[in-house]
Amino acid sequence: MKLQKSITESMELKEDIANYHGHNKDSAGQDISDAGMTIMNSFTIPEFIPPYPVRVHSMEAETCKTIREWLLYHSVDKVFDPDKFTKLLHSPEFAARMFPDTSAERLELFSKFLIVTYVVDEIMDDTELERPWETTVSLALEIHKVITSTFPEIQSVTEILDTFSTDWRETIENLFPDEPYNVKDSHPNPCEIDAGKLSPIGSCFRDFWGAAVASMHRESCLRLARFYQKFLIASLIQIQNRENGVIPSLNEYVLIRRDAGASACSLIFVDFNDGVLIPEEIFSSPQMQTMMNIFRDILSWHNDLWSFKKECVVKGDVHNLVFLLSHYLPFSYQRAAQVVTEMLRAQCSELEAVAEELLKATTAVEEHRHTVCRYIEASRRCIGATHAWHNRSLLFK
Repeated sequence: MKLQKSITESMELKEDIANYHGHNKDSAGQDISDAGMTIMNSFTIPEFIPPYPVRVHSMEAETCKTIREWLLYHSVDKVFDPDKFTKLLHSPEFAARMFPDTSAERLELFSKFLIVTYVVDEIMDDTELERPWETTVSLALEIHKVITSTFPEIQSVTEILDTFSTDWRETIENLFPDEPYNVKDSHPNPCEIDAGKLSPIGSCFRDFWGAAVASMHRESCLRLARFYQKFLIASLIQIQNRENGVIPSLNEYVLIRRDAGASACSLIFVDFNDGVLIPEEIFSSPQMQTMMNIFRDILSWHNDLWSFKKECVVKGDVHNLVFLLSHYLPFSYQRAAQVVTEMLRAQCSELEAVAEELLKATTAVEEHRHTVCRYIEASRRCIGATHAWHNRSLLFK
């Protein structure tokens, strides 16, 4: 369903009351304004229960312990304060709910993907970094170096930088004048990249990527690489907007947020979990891409509800659907949250309708139909899993 259509159908929820648009902190960046405190005390997340049941993998607790040891090994605990590091450790609970029947080894790899992605996302969204642009670009290019060590054919760094305005592009280029981030002549194993030259998070990603390349279909890894690259670019665009004081339009927000969602790549792991690669002609079909876009919208908008207090009121980020609906339309924040909830329900129904169209388009080949069914089931489980995880996660408390 188009965003504008969802908004139009929700117009009866409008309320002509004053909106809070200030997210002011004191000079130390710790306290929020009186208006902000009013929002914090009065804002509640509307009731929303996805129509998808949730089961939990029996190895959830053991996997969480393994992931914690893995992060400690790479010194990721030194990147965050103890409280935030502890909160991040619950990320594998999401994996245990998306793939409740997979093997322990596959659950561990998917959990590593999720935790390193959430860690990257946490850095990208940190509005209190002393040098946000330099810090985040450095991390993004480290990850890009690891990815291009396997896939030199994907977009070069130069093409990525063309996404940004001239002054920002020059800033990035000046940070890395001599580093050959785009590998053109060889296909080294990611593990051949010296971990000692990477940050703790870059080292973590290198370790995960090496395991993924060794375990997954090359085409699945290439799809994951492209999705991850879009995630990095969208995250940098959000930072550029924050630095320049830009509030995106609703349509701009949808496109940026679709790619910037930390869980947007999750469906790629269906191929890995099943051991069967979905053919490119089906993966790239309009029905499949529409279904994946709806899926990513649901995950992003759901996260916007839960992260509104933390990211908008406290940190002042504007890349949130609750904030933007209230900014562009005469909604209070609470009414905007209700609109987002209605949009989520509508998108879940739309997901089912598009899934039916996708199944009809793949009836000719039973093997393809089976794989598509697995993607549909995984998207349902993921939506249920993200809701359960947000309810449990300390990141939003």
